Parts: sequence; C-alpha cells; structure tokens
Amino acid sequence: MSLARRILVVEHEYVLAQNVKAFLSRRFSDVRIAGDGRSAMEMIANFAPDVVVIGYNLPGENGLQIYAEIMRNRACPVACVMITGYPLERISKTANALGIHHLLGKPFRLAELQRLVDQCAEEVSHNFH
Repeated sequence: MSLARRILVVEHEYVLAQNVKAFLSRRFSDVRIAGDGRSAMEMIANFAPDVVVIGYNLPGENGLQIYAEIMRNRACPVACVMITGYPLERISKTANALGIHHLLGKPFRLAELQRLVDQCAEEVSHNFH
C-alpha cells in the first residue's frame, strides 16, 4: 500500500514549521509550508495535499476556520492533524465535527506527529485507491 505523498504544514512559528517539514520530508516526497491561512489557501490552488498539519492559533483566522475553508474548496477530502498549545478539550468537539480526528498538544514529539500523519496518509490511501 502506498502512503500519501503530499503534506502541507500550516504553522506560523517558523522554527517549528521548518523542523516539522525536515522531519516529515524523510518519509514523504513533497512537504510544503504555509505561514498562515491565507497563504495556505493560495498554495492549495496549485498544490493538492493529501494531509494537512495545521496549527490552531494562526494569524487572522484559526486553524479550524482555515480547515473548514479548505474542505469547502476541495473536490475530495484532505486528512488533517491539528497541533496546538490551546487546551484540547476546548476545541476537540468542533474539530471532530469538521472531520479533524487527530489533535496533538504542544509540546509534542516529532515521532508522535509522524505517527498521526502516517495514520492520516493510510486513511487517504484506503479512501481514494
């Protein structure tokens, strides 16, 4: 079974975004970064990620709002891992309603993020192949 290959990291903390990209690039062939929601939406016009790793606390709109917009504008669903320093219990119900089933609290181990992205990639592979 082949895993999804295109990952979009939407995170405004530059160092964290670069570290996540470097780590995930070891396993996935195309990992890109958007520093905010507007940049992510512009990028998605020409880049169809299989999995989005999105921060909750983004400049402007929050990660839930951006993910909802991504889903409205996509012909097929995109799997998502949300990373946040915000209390998970305050956003989990809304996240789940949007289809985000993988929430990861900061600080986190990159290996744990990798595990969740792998799960998302497997889900995408099963659903679309």
